Amino acid sequence: MRPRGSIFYGWWIVLAGCVATALSSGLFFTGFGFFFEPIRTHFNWSRTILSGAYAVSRVESSILGPFLGYLIQKLGPRVVMFTAFLIFGLGYVIISQANSVLVFYLGFVVLATGADPPGFIAVMTSINNWFLRNRAKAIGFAMLGLGVGGVAFPPLLAFGLNNFTWQSVAATTGIFVAIVGGLVSLLLRSSPEPYGYTPDGIDKNPTEENSFNAELINGKGKPAPIIQDKSYSFSDAIKTKSFWIISVGHAQALLVVSATGIHQVPYLENSLEFSKNSAAFAVMLLTAINMIGQMSGGMLADKFPKPKLAALTVLGHVLAMITLALATSTLHVVAYTIIQGLSWGARTPILTSMRGDYFGRAAFASIMGTSQSIAMIGMILGPLIVGYCADHYSYQTGFYVISALTAPGFLLLLSLEDSPL
Repeated sequence: MRPRGSIFYGWWIVLAGCVATALSSGLFFTGFGFFFEPIRTHFNWSRTILSGAYAVSRVESSILGPFLGYLIQKLGPRVVMFTAFLIFGLGYVIISQANSVLVFYLGFVVLATGADPPGFIAVMTSINNWFLRNRAKAIGFAMLGLGVGGVAFPPLLAFGLNNFTWQSVAATTGIFVAIVGGLVSLLLRSSPEPYGYTPDGIDKNPTEENSFNAELINGKGKPAPIIQDKSYSFSDAIKTKSFWIISVGHAQALLVVSATGIHQVPYLENSLEFSKNSAAFAVMLLTAINMIGQMSGGMLADKFPKPKLAALTVLGHVLAMITLALATSTLHVVAYTIIQGLSWGARTPILTSMRGDYFGRAAFASIMGTSQSIAMIGMILGPLIVGYCADHYSYQTGFYVISALTAPGFLLLLSLEDSPL
């Protein structure tokens, strides 16, 4: 066990997760939207073509998900995350050299392969193994990176694209991601036991002064029970109703996240006539609110029923889409950023920790990878639907369609029973 007073190593893994999600969020989910218009105008491509690249990458990610879970369990999260960030950076370098739709699609698939599932699943697997009692809280703090990245990188990207070519900005971004992401991945560890720790840093011996059992005393003066770590096998988990409800409900929420991640910047610039800097400010505000959602979601999820909290976040996504579709002023956009930021921020630690609560540690990587693959259906369809509607009708129409498709997820997650473990 660690010396008295030192920091539990699990929190260093949380810090690594925060940096990793900041890179993925700021330079892919919210950041790539700033490349959307420069690339579209440079090649004179339609929005549907650009959205198609995103859809293709999500199909690839959905296929890759279960395989990634297997790799993480065999090779460990550190190796997978290190490789992922090298691939992430390579994707931007390929895009910077694109001269055709085919090369752009190839670069974007490579970019998305490294930016999303491998790093995220690796971090969440590691945190799930290192925490039990504080699992949702730890995930919430790690996912603060979504907000940090969204605040830090959009103004830098906007400055770069206003003063340099999009090709040079893309190449520089790729090199930066590979170096920083590769270094931070070295902090990851698969599970605490080989390093002399237990989850949450709790000593299993109840007679030790620093043990969890001795620290938590109930009202009658008796020791509170140590949390038991039960686990489902992968084959048993996918047979449960809970697995499919969580996965499908997540997919419906991701319809909104993916659609806005790609289209909110071009919508603000073209439909609402925002400047590039104003659009960057809106993204910064959204992700700053997202940070508040991450912290509150992680803390609330450790105290209140997670299915109900998850359902409320999906309802928030629906309201955010409707608000964005009806927006005619900056005030409306601010309202959208608040609703979307809180919903998105809170949902991530809630749904991710739910998988650990429902299915345990043993096969978490495989369960998480497969569940993410199902959820990717939302990531695939969201940008395509909005892109098609924008080309043939309007962005507003696309946002209304997405809100209608997302709404049933509220009832679906609300029907979920409490964790069986």
